[in-house]
Amino acid sequence: MEERSVIVIMGMKHTGKSTVGALLAQRLEVPFHDTDAVILERTGKTPRELYDEGGSALMIEKETDAVRNLVSRYSGDKTGCVIATGGGLADNAEALGLLKKAGTLVFLDTPFELLFKRVMASAERDGRLPRFLQGGNPEALFRELFLRRTKTYATMSDVRITTGTRVPAELVLEIMDRTAHEQRTNIHR
Repeated sequence: MEERSVIVIMGMKHTGKSTVGALLAQRLEVPFHDTDAVILERTGKTPRELYDEGGSALMIEKETDAVRNLVSRYSGDKTGCVIATGGGLADNAEALGLLKKAGTLVFLDTPFELLFKRVMASAERDGRLPRFLQGGNPEALFRELFLRRTKTYATMSDVRITTGTRVPAELVLEIMDRTAHEQRTNIHR
């Protein structure tokens, strides 16, 4: 099997995917792409604006378009890249499948309690909860989302990294070690 040179960083909202992905790309000396930034670049709207405008269906459509664009640019490219995904990727089977074929999927697994604190701090800064946490008990809604999406990420990932409160540089070193091992293992299958 040919080595996959695309590394995809995925996980729930506020796991540090963009920070870790950018540092990893810098260490590997490859391009870095955040799917949320690609969506903004291609549509002129943030993922939150798209979600507010057309719900999950519109967001999934634009996310799939962004992923398809990145995969077509880097498939077969030996230099590769690092891609950080949005937190809702678990709900987008088509985009997740495209990324699975194109690269090594790394799941940043962060405990529920830590993520919920980060989501609430972000909501306080923004002045509102994300739309998907409105209309009920935010903690219960986020827990349901967390359990469902975490299961998908764990199932689809090639490498699972437990983050906790570890610093991004430490996570990058573990990702480099574990993805190199994963890629060597795939070559020998």
